[in-house]
Amino acid sequence: MFASLVGLLHQPSIALRVPGDDTTFNPKEYPNVTIIAQGKVQGKIRLIHNTNDDSGLGLISTRVWVTKDNDKEEVSIRTRFEDRTLTFTLEGPRRFANLNIYHETTISIPCSVRNMENLIIDIPNSSLSGDGLHSLYWNKVKSDLSNSSIALETLHADTIDLRTSNSSISGSYEAGHIDLNTSNGSISAKLVVNEARDGRQSSVTTKTSNSGLELHVDATPTSRGLWMDNSTRNGKAIVGCLLGPATRGSYVSVTSANSKVELSLDASQTGQPLEVNTKTSNASIVTSIMVPQDQPFKGLAQSSNSSVTVNLTEAFQGRFDLSTSNSSTVVEGTHLQFETEKKSNKKGSRGHGSSDVKLSTSNASLNLRFYPAGDSPAADTKSGY
Repeated sequence: MFASLVGLLHQPSIALRVPGDDTTFNPKEYPNVTIIAQGKVQGKIRLIHNTNDDSGLGLISTRVWVTKDNDKEEVSIRTRFEDRTLTFTLEGPRRFANLNIYHETTISIPCSVRNMENLIIDIPNSSLSGDGLHSLYWNKVKSDLSNSSIALETLHADTIDLRTSNSSISGSYEAGHIDLNTSNGSISAKLVVNEARDGRQSSVTTKTSNSGLELHVDATPTSRGLWMDNSTRNGKAIVGCLLGPATRGSYVSVTSANSKVELSLDASQTGQPLEVNTKTSNASIVTSIMVPQDQPFKGLAQSSNSSVTVNLTEAFQGRFDLSTSNSSTVVEGTHLQFETEKKSNKKGSRGHGSSDVKLSTSNASLNLRFYPAGDSPAADTKSGY
């Protein structure tokens, strides 16, 4: 939004052709692509993988508009072909000024190429979008943008690391490691988590502030479990996640502040330990989990000045602890044994396992319910995939 407003104010309208603004390359010889912009620039980047070109060559094409004639002398393009890497650098004005040039940059990979290595995009005040990416696979895609959105559909890589600020991140992403990071903008994405090539446990990290977070995560393709941390502030966090059979335990965290947290998680088929943390303040938490069979589960749901509801399947075997102030606590299910059964505090166990779940808040109620697997609210998690 910021870059768009600046564009309206300054209206770069003088078209400029710059030597090197159409750069071709052989993706087999240069499978690593780095795009950099320096100086006072704004614009758009587009990644395309639907070009039919008998030559098999890729293309980086940039079109530039400037605000004033004297800005032309401060615009240049440099290209470097070295160590299997094409580095494309757009130079804009560096003197103190507003964003005096606008660019539209397209990265085209021919359809005949299905595998690339690394794509790095480091351009300020520029958005990132794509087209036809479902059959193109990267080793790593990394962006460092600002003040503009990222929207990519079916981006495949082993590692995806996308960063911007003051705008949103959306789309669908498939990788072994996924990191989506912005501020003052929402994150709304569908994620498929694959086996990571580096042998480490697959991971998902999402972070924003002052806006909402909504994720649908399918981690069934990875057999090493999942480490996932999702956080926002002053925005609602909604996460649905499906885990498959695994050889390692999984960790899932969803946190916010001053806004509601909702988590729906099906871990019933993992066969491994699971730890889940949900936290917020001054807002409610609703967590529904199909816990793993015959494996320890550790859960924490913590808020303040608002209610907390946790729904678990009857595979849970272990201890529970609920504590609030100035309100009630409720535990519902079968085979419950209570050590403490007060209005604002309940402790006890269900079965004889080593699992543990804790709920806490203040000035609001706590609700813990144990369901048969088929009746669990988390059973609807699969319908989102």
